[in-house]
Amino acid sequence: MSVIVLRRRKQFDWRAKRRREIEAYARYVGAADTDDLARFLIAWVWHIDSRTKDRIYAVQECAYRLGRKDFSAAEAEAVLEESSITRRCWSADNLARFLGVKYLDRQRLGLTMIGSIDIGKRARKVLRKRNDRLYHERRRRAQGARPHPQSLSQTKPWEAMNMSRRSWYRRRNKGTTGTVGTNSSAAVFLSTSDEVVPLARLRRRGIRGGLRPGRKKEEFVLQTADTMAVDEAVSAYGELPLELRLLALGLSNFWSPKIAAAARLFWKATMESRLANLRGFYEQRI
Repeated sequence: MSVIVLRRRKQFDWRAKRRREIEAYARYVGAADTDDLARFLIAWVWHIDSRTKDRIYAVQECAYRLGRKDFSAAEAEAVLEESSITRRCWSADNLARFLGVKYLDRQRLGLTMIGSIDIGKRARKVLRKRNDRLYHERRRRAQGARPHPQSLSQTKPWEAMNMSRRSWYRRRNKGTTGTVGTNSSAAVFLSTSDEVVPLARLRRRGIRGGLRPGRKKEEFVLQTADTMAVDEAVSAYGELPLELRLLALGLSNFWSPKIAAAARLFWKATMESRLANLRGFYEQRI
């Protein structure tokens, strides 16, 4: 018997992400060869894991990753002591002011947990929405979507031709493929073999594909009922005796006038009853 072990999703550790961003920005500005290395290490120590036992070694490893190969234990201990007496910067903008992060550098490195000193939080939100809108707009244009000011609903070419909107679309799509009506979105296909179904193919499908233009539903149902009535008539004609079938065909010279009249009455009554049943059935369906 196999046992399925469900892994519990770990909680997002924002401290670890901010530590990685501090290291990325320190390597970007080359802080390892300057006197500002201690400032970056202090910000890194603020977000260190509380379960870390050997903090001196952790600071040395961070300095090694930033590019300082000979960072001693005494220097790491001094960084830990200074970080304990310095006021911590927890917010993104305060940390950006402490490290001197600019907006262009933030966008270039893809920092999300550190703010910027030249553009505030509200301004970054507005810029983020604008960039997202422009991105989706470029994506729609690449897929073939038409801008809204250039759409048919805005240009209204039927007014220049002095006709109604529906008549313009009907003439435009007559004998062509595509959809009837305005649509500013591009066609989405699930595979490369998909294509738009022509209107002519839809008209040839009968009941499933819809009725042809200019034909009413009642006429289509009655035509179907008449076709079925002919089939019923043929089956009823086959059930008649040989004598009555000959009289129904007009061969009354071989029989008496009374037998011929009886055959015609029997034929008429049979057909009327069957047609009445068929009409009642289709009226219930409609």
